[in-house]
Amino acid sequence: MKNLPLIFRTIGSIAVLALLICAGQAQNREKFGISAKAGGVNAVTGHVTVTRTDQSAQLLSSQDDLVSGDVVTTGAGSQAEILLNPGSYLRVAENSEFVLVDNSLNNLVVKLVKGSAIIEATGGDDVDLRIHVLANQQHLTIIRGGIYRFNVQPGLAELLVRKGRVLSAGNPRDLVKGGNKVTFAAGAPLTAKLTKQDRDDFDLWSKKRAETLARANEKLSGRVVNGYLSSLSPFELTFSGANPSWGLWTFSPFSHCFTFMPFRYGWSSPYGHYYGSYYNVWGYYGIPNYGTNSVVVRNPNSAGGSSGFPGGSSSGRSSGGSGGSPTVGPSAPSPSMGPPARSDPESGGRSITRIKDPK
Repeated sequence: MKNLPLIFRTIGSIAVLALLICAGQAQNREKFGISAKAGGVNAVTGHVTVTRTDQSAQLLSSQDDLVSGDVVTTGAGSQAEILLNPGSYLRVAENSEFVLVDNSLNNLVVKLVKGSAIIEATGGDDVDLRIHVLANQQHLTIIRGGIYRFNVQPGLAELLVRKGRVLSAGNPRDLVKGGNKVTFAAGAPLTAKLTKQDRDDFDLWSKKRAETLARANEKLSGRVVNGYLSSLSPFELTFSGANPSWGLWTFSPFSHCFTFMPFRYGWSSPYGHYYGSYYNVWGYYGIPNYGTNSVVVRNPNSAGGSSGFPGGSSSGRSSGGSGGSPTVGPSAPSPSMGPPARSDPESGGRSITRIKDPK
């Protein structure tokens, strides 16, 4: 454990170099990992257009990648889902429009011009997400994992926080917590408790998308993903998970889009669906007590069984003794990796809740 600071500095140096090497390269939608920028289009239904700088509007597809300055507009009966930082999705309702002001993860800014949008943000209590949302004259900052809805119409903006934390205008005193709705209009903001009447079909669609993507994570092929990861150079591998440091996007043939693969066991969508497959980055780097060459690990109670890197262990955790609490290996050695891991089923603890396919 004494070598951990040196290991982290080395990984950080490689990440910086990899960022310089890869920053100018186009994203490859056929690969499992994508670049450290937001903007990948994950799903499109109906008529959705994108207007780029000095270009006329054109149809948007799930194969596109948005860049800073792109304007997306949804028509009647249309929706779109956009990748933000790994684990966070922007979902846009019909008859809405937003601008991806800045797609860099260290200053992610989305402006909702009209209509409604939901952000599903995955992250532990110690992960400071800093997703900035502009709604009319309001500057709102998502700082915790949760479920957030924004509604904008002329002269009016609404913020609905089902779970999570939002700073208004960056002021710590203007903190909006889960279960609250804030209306910004003329005069002072009005705060009220959320009710059942504050849900509609768009909220249900977002919830089903979250369920589908968590299920897609459970369906990932450990052999295929491990094969891809083992083919990467150290630069590419480190770059894939360099920013942010709690997970990466992974392509799912099951859902034909990208799903989230966290760097440790126990993560779940804020909607409550567990991510059954995770990427043991610490085991890959050979850090003692964090697994042996274990890259992709699946909860054995999930659909695909467990799988680890060929020749390695599947978890790096020891089994629990009979008649007492299970013995679980140490959690990942980074404060940004999220909350303490739940009891690992590989060590005899509680199993992951199975996710049903949406009806």
